[in-house]
Amino acid sequence: GVKRTRPSRFPDAVLCDLETLAAAPPAMTRAGLGDCVARFISYGDWYLAHQLGLVERYSETPLALMGAHLDDVYLEHAPGVAAGAPTELTFLIRQVLLAGLAQSIVRISTPLSGTEHVVSHVLDMGSGAWGRATALHGAQVGVATPLAARAYELLHERFDPGRPRPTPPAPEAVEATINSAFGPLDPSGKMAAECWRDYQKKLTLWSASEARFDAVRERWDDEVGPRLRELVRPAATIREILRRSGHPLAFHELEPTIPVEQARFALNNAHLIRERFVIGDLLWWLDLSGASLADDLLDASAI
Repeated sequence: GVKRTRPSRFPDAVLCDLETLAAAPPAMTRAGLGDCVARFISYGDWYLAHQLGLVERYSETPLALMGAHLDDVYLEHAPGVAAGAPTELTFLIRQVLLAGLAQSIVRISTPLSGTEHVVSHVLDMGSGAWGRATALHGAQVGVATPLAARAYELLHERFDPGRPRPTPPAPEAVEATINSAFGPLDPSGKMAAECWRDYQKKLTLWSASEARFDAVRERWDDEVGPRLRELVRPAATIREILRRSGHPLAFHELEPTIPVEQARFALNNAHLIRERFVIGDLLWWLDLSGASLADDLLDASAI
């Protein structure tokens, strides 16, 4: 019951027929764009994980392949995507294919899958218990992406590099948190057990990474913080791209609609479902997310 990524082989060819794609339901086309805007967030998660010693492999080759400084390009093409114009659909198709290639060449989905994706996965994981069908994955990712960008803005606002690292949470306390969160979604306990099985690997690395964290603190103002601002684009910019494309801007605008309490659950607990680091982990570990990260994100974004 937990989302996992499995290895697969390269396709021999990808054929994209513009007439067929232009005739596709507009909601699916917009969801394709929603999945693509994840690039404006996910590289920040990967870069920060590498800086903190939570992942060994890091490469900016996928970033170069996908293209740098894409904000203006996406803003320019978004209205045409909404209209289903062939030229704009060609742009979107290329972006989707480059995203897939970017992940494949490093054999990991991190270049295009971070905070925004785990939020979507938790919404899917809970859909059965909540008694609703799943919304389009890309659309959920699109709505979650500016919220994830806002999480980084909160990090920049609240992080004090002069403050020592808090003591890492005790494993038994984290396991209890995961059981409490996901137990109601799956009374068998299998979902929570699978989440904990993966999360404890990340927690072990964090508990042993004090020296790496200190190095990040020392380089935060001159190097790490500025690079994160380059990799993670402003929430307002991402939201404007979505708006111009006709993409939903809020969870309740999705089909089926996602109630705010389910969105709040996903935003608060998305970082708990897998081994991969996301910004929600750091905000939680450093006690920077307040009583509810979801409330911070939803209130500040006016969504």
